[in-house]
Amino acid sequence: MGVGATMQSLAEILSSDSGSLVLGLAALVAMAAPFVDRYFIRRRRLAFRVLYNSKIGLSPIDLHDGENGSAQADPQLERTARLLSRMSVVVIRVRNTGGFDIAPEDFEIPLSFTFGSRIVWDARVSDATDDGLRQHVRDGLEFFTRDTPQRPVEGAKLSRVRAWLPKRLAETPAPEAPEWHGVRFARLSLKRKEKFKLVVVLRESDGHDGEISKEIEHYARLAAGRIKDDRKQRRVTWPVVTTAVGVLLTGALLATLLVSWSRPSGETALCATGKLSVEGSSAFVPIIKGIAAEYHGQCDGAAITTRATGSVTGVRALAPVDAAGRNELAVLSDGRSGEAGADLEAKAVAVVVYTLVVNRAAGVDRLTNQQVKDIFSGRVRNWDQLRPGPSVPIGIVGRGQESGTRKTFEQKVLGSAEDRLTSDSCRKPERDPAAATTRCERGTTAEVLTEVGAVPGAIGYADVPAAKAAAAKDRQVGVVQLDGHYPDVTTIDAGYRFWTVEYLYTKGVPDNGSVLKRFLDYLASPTARAELQDAGFVPCVAKDGLLDPVCTRADI
Repeated sequence: MGVGATMQSLAEILSSDSGSLVLGLAALVAMAAPFVDRYFIRRRRLAFRVLYNSKIGLSPIDLHDGENGSAQADPQLERTARLLSRMSVVVIRVRNTGGFDIAPEDFEIPLSFTFGSRIVWDARVSDATDDGLRQHVRDGLEFFTRDTPQRPVEGAKLSRVRAWLPKRLAETPAPEAPEWHGVRFARLSLKRKEKFKLVVVLRESDGHDGEISKEIEHYARLAAGRIKDDRKQRRVTWPVVTTAVGVLLTGALLATLLVSWSRPSGETALCATGKLSVEGSSAFVPIIKGIAAEYHGQCDGAAITTRATGSVTGVRALAPVDAAGRNELAVLSDGRSGEAGADLEAKAVAVVVYTLVVNRAAGVDRLTNQQVKDIFSGRVRNWDQLRPGPSVPIGIVGRGQESGTRKTFEQKVLGSAEDRLTSDSCRKPERDPAAATTRCERGTTAEVLTEVGAVPGAIGYADVPAAKAAAAKDRQVGVVQLDGHYPDVTTIDAGYRFWTVEYLYTKGVPDNGSVLKRFLDYLASPTARAELQDAGFVPCVAKDGLLDPVCTRADI
């Protein structure tokens, strides 16, 4: 099937009741996913944002006066300036953005911050939601060193810091003083929407030369939750995407419901009570059987049976039906039937594309139309006449004269009638040892495909869906290109000739309210069209109710 047909089939399936259910469930899942994640999977959420990260000092050069820097600043002030030139301030806001309180035991790894090569000089908690929170955070705030990144250092509580920045400016840190590498929030708890700010004063490590570094890293793990840096929050997040997808799916669902409600009558209105027999084409009866089962599932008062008798035989059986039984029999024919009289009505159902099939021992996967004529006329009797390789006799597996598939093959490919029956086994011409061809016949498409797979070098023909299914099941069955065209409805315009339209014949116009009339209407429904497309056939009645242009060209 082509892309257009596939999209049409998808649209029709989605417009059906089951398709609407799928759309509704998909929309519900997409829109509910962010809420499930937020309130059930990762319900605890902690966010932080670096509000300020910059140098706080003056360069000692700024303290000199005069054009040539001849005036010297006070030595004490210059030492202070040199100290300040290596210091920076970081302000970090921490807040509970989830819908649940966060307790200390919820942290698998406590929240901590490190600052690259910078050393923590001092820190304070400010702008807390209330004084109780500020005191709680200060009591649990700890310094740690490079050597002990996950263990608190004794005496490192900020509530016990002995001096604040102004006093330290004039001092040189004692060599034995620990160099704090980072800060950690031990036993941190935050209620919903609570927040605070952490102000950290830092200095560059000894030996650092150049600009103040700006590096900040955080370490934490929150059970059943997430911790995010607001600075790195992407504009397009997966909750936004899933919500957008949910909205789009909801729109598609509403559109399909509106289309469904705008129809003049639903498929359930096509029900009728009674019996109907559908006979004829062995290529098409299987798909009609499936559609009839779907119809019976909605209309249990309708009893529909199917029987593969062949297109010609089916039409002949319909001709003598009287008025009393004309609503109880319909016949499938591959192409228009020459047996049909003026009192038979033909309804185009679907485009049927056929293909030649070979046993893979033949060693070919493409043939020209002339080569096919030579094979079926007996001018070519061995595959080594068409390709290099071993000798493999050709056995022809055809259909009987009641077959519409055979009639299409003779009209569209051979341009003449097939040769006479010469074989029963399909392996040698037992009926006429002197015959130019070894040709047997089988009554159904399935029997032809089985025989082709069983007889080395055999060739036959079948509808494409059945041939593809047989090739997938039996590795000995191969589909053949004809004149360089792959057998598909999309190659018809390019010149592929082996195809026709499937017609459903009735004796006159069916009575309104009969099972036959209702079933004919059902064949144009979205459900039936989707069934046809899934089976590999192109419906003649399009979604808009008009006849597909291909179906008007079948007899040209």
